[in-house]
Formats: sequence, C-alpha cells, structure tokens
Amino acid sequence: MKIKGSLEQAVCILLVIAHTKGHAPVKSYTLSERLGLSDSYLKKIMRQLVVAGLVDSEAGKKGGFVLKRAPKNISLLDVFEAIESTAPFLSTTNLVDKVFPKEKMIAHEKEQQIISVFTRAEQAYRQSLSQFTLDHVVAEDLPDS
Repeated sequence: MKIKGSLEQAVCILLVIAHTKGHAPVKSYTLSERLGLSDSYLKKIMRQLVVAGLVDSEAGKKGGFVLKRAPKNISLLDVFEAIESTAPFLSTTNLVDKVFPKEKMIAHEKEQQIISVFTRAEQAYRQSLSQFTLDHVVAEDLPDS
C-alpha cells in the first residue's frame, strides 16, 4: 500500500492552522507559501478536509480556513480517511476460483483466509492511526515563524 503525498501535506496544513495565533482564519495563499505548495493543489486538499468535516472555510475579507474541531479531536485516522478514503484496503475479484476451478468450496475457504488476514491488518492500522491526534504534535508555545 502506498500512501499519497497529499496525506503528509494535509497533516501539515492542519498543524499550520492549529498553530495560528488566536485561531484566526488562515488564507489559502498563506498556506501555499508557507508549505511551498501550488495554490490549486492546496485547494484540492482543502476541499477534501472541508468535506471530511476537519476544517471550515470562512468567506470574506477576514476569511480563510479554521479547524472545525479541536486538535485533540482530530486523529490521523480522520486525516487518512479524508485523503485516502474509507474504502477497505483489499477488494477481491474471485481470481482464486481460477486456482481451484473444480473446487469452489476450497477456493472460497482460501479466499476467506486471505481476506481475514488483510482485514485484521487493516483494523490494526486504523486503530493505531485513531490513537494519535493532532494534539500530540501541537506545540503550546511555538515561536513565530
């Protein structure tokens, strides 16, 4: 499994917003400049974060992006699912039926064993991500940067 680079970028975007003094809205161009991302690419990521309910977009001259939830209530799983999706890691095509063409029962049993291993691995992965929140890496007294 390869994780998209936009996942790292999404986490960093959320951290920049979380560190903003007075929780003031952060403009997209400010985020783009700070992180070295193109404005169009950043807006694509921001759209995913808005749809996932992790950030709000405030319109107007003083608008920008703000966290919709406190950092302690945003887990890495939330960010992962916003960027990567909530779909299961494994989807099968019943190809194993071609391995055991005359033994459909055996094919189904073997496929279920494989699915079970991947499902347990995915559950452990998601559980681990759910335990780590942005609050774990938000610095209380971050110097101006």
